Amino acid sequence: MLQDACAPSPAEVAAADAARRAEQHSALRRITAEAVILQDEAEAVILGIRARESLGYLAPRGGPLVRRFFALRDALPRRCDDAGDEQLRAILEVTLHHHAVAVATALEFSAYEWRSERLARQVDAFDGLGAPARQLDQVYATLSAR
Repeated sequence: MLQDACAPSPAEVAAADAARRAEQHSALRRITAEAVILQDEAEAVILGIRARESLGYLAPRGGPLVRRFFALRDALPRRCDDAGDEQLRAILEVTLHHHAVAVATALEFSAYEWRSERLARQVDAFDGLGAPARQLDQVYATLSAR
């Protein structure tokens, strides 16, 4: 049977698949590297809220972090062809959402804590980004090792 002259060869298909997987992996690594850097600033904002630093100082730092975490989540590949990268992509999607919501919620609690003793207790309990931050560090280490 003759192969269609316009159809790519199996070698070309394999090379294209490998290139696509490499680009997906590279995108995950870039996004994760930025998120790890941003999470340090996010933790500083959350701890500043706990310390009752001025919202006028913290909000201009926290608001852009919230937007950037959401933007990074939106920049993730829709899906990864490599099963291991797909698992990491799914973790990143949830973690980036968590970080954005955690900073936004901390800022909102700070703005309204004077209205409620319960909110003030919540602000006192803020201790950073918790387990998702550690998980992000692990994802970065895994992506960097591959």
